[in-house]
Amino acid sequence: MNTPIRFVVATAWLLLAGLVAAQAKPHVVLLSGESLYSSATTLPKFASQLEQQHGYRCTVIVREETHRFPTLDALGQADLVIVYARRMQLPAKQLGQVKRYIESGKPVIGLRTASHAFQNWLEFDPLVLGGNYHGHHKNNLSGNASVVSAAKWHPILDGVAGEFKMGGSLYKNPPLAKAAKPLLTGAVDGHPAEPVAWTHSYKGSRAFYTSLGHADDFANPNFIRLATNAIAWCLGDEAKPSAADIAAKYGVETGEPFRIGVALFEKMWRDDKLTLLDVRTTPEYRAGHLPGTKWIDWFSPEFAAEAAKLDKDQFYLVYCAGGVRSARACKKMSGMGFKYLVDLAPGFKGWKAAGKAIEK
Repeated sequence: MNTPIRFVVATAWLLLAGLVAAQAKPHVVLLSGESLYSSATTLPKFASQLEQQHGYRCTVIVREETHRFPTLDALGQADLVIVYARRMQLPAKQLGQVKRYIESGKPVIGLRTASHAFQNWLEFDPLVLGGNYHGHHKNNLSGNASVVSAAKWHPILDGVAGEFKMGGSLYKNPPLAKAAKPLLTGAVDGHPAEPVAWTHSYKGSRAFYTSLGHADDFANPNFIRLATNAIAWCLGDEAKPSAADIAAKYGVETGEPFRIGVALFEKMWRDDKLTLLDVRTTPEYRAGHLPGTKWIDWFSPEFAAEAAKLDKDQFYLVYCAGGVRSARACKKMSGMGFKYLVDLAPGFKGWKAAGKAIEK
């Protein structure tokens, strides 16, 4: 093959590789179909952030008339659709495109007026988003959004402040669908709290809705973090917290072994998917251990050498029979430079006595 031909072929492969890589990125389609909250301005800016900071491919479609988008063909190639529309009477073809996307089982996010997005498909709110919009409180009543205590570890709330100011009026939504799981509530003086953000599921696909989305909300980093996290969650690509994030969550100090009981030990293992490390002898390990645990015998002369093969920057949940060897192992490993070590105080005996899962 001569040089010009090789150059053309190589160039073609590079272009093809670039096309494949671009197509591999999740495609987020953002629909702006309202005029009250400046979504025709805020959504394109948000989309630009998503592309530059998170690598998504974004298509923003702004309505051309009160009840019509210029085209919705992009829905056919979307991995996620974000709806920010208000009381649109869509033409039959475009409404059909929206419904086909929803029925395909792909995820959807609704922002603010999405709870009353389509006048000719009112079921979109209760059926897909899991909401129950019935008006809002007066515009002059400013309020705060607060994280629901039971949901504070949800990945959508990662990095979101426990309480922050809402940009617009508080929507009335209860009662939500039974499958809806509230993440944020909002309150204004003289009125009961209202759900402000929640997750839902429609035919197995993930849905997220928030009544936030006022132009002032887009200037609030808490809202941007909330919306960005929701995108990752809906796509099933939510960011896993780092070891440092987990340490901060539980108050674990770097290089200082953290000694805890069975309940918290199990929570950290199951919720945060941390690595278990059994430091008992071979007979003890074979007689029964926690499922999926790593194992290094504390009494082995090779303990330090084997431990050195582990990643010192990761979390380890260490246990022995009754808490003595695990404490010594954690002290040893801390001296070796391990950052995050958690020690089960009552050991395997305490774990077993609590009726927790074991395997042989």
